[in-house]
Amino acid sequence: MREIQRRFFIYFVGAILLAAAPSLVVRAQGKDKETQKPASTSTADAWRQALPVEAEESARPADGATTKAQPRVSREEVEKGLLALERKWMDALKLRDASALSQIVSDDFTLVSPRLVVAAGERNKYFEHAMRGLNLTSYDFEAMTVRLYGRTAVISGRLKQSATVAGEDWGGSYLVTDVWVNRDGFWRVVSRHASLLPVNK
Repeated sequence: MREIQRRFFIYFVGAILLAAAPSLVVRAQGKDKETQKPASTSTADAWRQALPVEAEESARPADGATTKAQPRVSREEVEKGLLALERKWMDALKLRDASALSQIVSDDFTLVSPRLVVAAGERNKYFEHAMRGLNLTSYDFEAMTVRLYGRTAVISGRLKQSATVAGEDWGGSYLVTDVWVNRDGFWRVVSRHASLLPVNK
């Protein structure tokens, strides 16, 4: 009788262990997966990990900032820069510097003046005049004002110049209005309108 009870007890315990074995295996595998699972990362963290060290440093926000601060140029700095370009333009004419002139004058540049008219698409005509015809010896600007309209700027004022073309006097005082456009981060002049002032003005 006792032998029968002992065998029954062994059989009962074995059956329980066999029934519980699959769940124990699943739990053990789950624990293994948890230990092998990498720590979750955000998209921003993954992006930073893909960056070189120097790029990561430049992308890191400053203390107290949530995004990288972009450098901004003040309105005053833009105006000063445009007035400097006006002088570089005239310097290029004075020195007959075709390379500098090509960086300033837009491909679709137009000019309306008492002595020369350049239509859109006639940029070569203007360069021919500037490099071979015009002999600019001196110039000066007066009362120049800059008005900004986004990527467009209108500059107006008085231009005094001493110049000749084929021995003819092209000097005098002009009221000029120049239009500049910022394309791909570079300012270029697209038009100039010049009116010759009377000698006593």
